[in-house]
Amino acid sequence: MNTVTFQTSGVHCRSCTMMIEMTLDELDGVASVSTDHAAQTAIVEYDAAKTDPEAIAAVIRAAGYGAEVVS
Repeated sequence: MNTVTFQTSGVHCRSCTMMIEMTLDELDGVASVSTDHAAQTAIVEYDAAKTDPEAIAAVIRAAGYGAEVVS
């Protein structure tokens, strides 16, 4: 498993973080998601054989939020 951290934008409340978590839970290869609306971050553990940071960021963006890889 790999881990990637995203700096998110447009995440204003717990409902926003829940939306990101629920959306990413549907992406094949995502094992876990931890979001923090106050810090505007999302930490995602994923299987590199099934997905990658670019695909994960695209899903976050499709949900209406910004996402840039931090690490």
